[in-house]
Amino acid sequence: MKVTKTVFQKYESGRLKGFAKVFLDDSFVIVTRLLQTKNGLVVALPDHVNKEGRRSLVAFPLNRELRQEIVESVIKAYKEAE
Repeated sequence: MKVTKTVFQKYESGRLKGFAKVFLDDSFVIVTRLLQTKNGLVVALPDHVNKEGRRSLVAFPLNRELRQEIVESVIKAYKEAE
């Protein structure tokens, strides 16, 4: 799987910088969040919060290369949107 397109929508609110739609093979889309932390920008993948307040990922890459490609495409789209 490859990232074929990334669309960033700014939404400045506290640490939240915005949302990115990441298109994979022009067939599947995941919505990520971009957060500013003390260590830099972090791409948060889709997650779910259960009744106890614990988060669990809903969609995630199974290999390091795809995760890195997603992170790089989101940060690049964010910088282009500025």
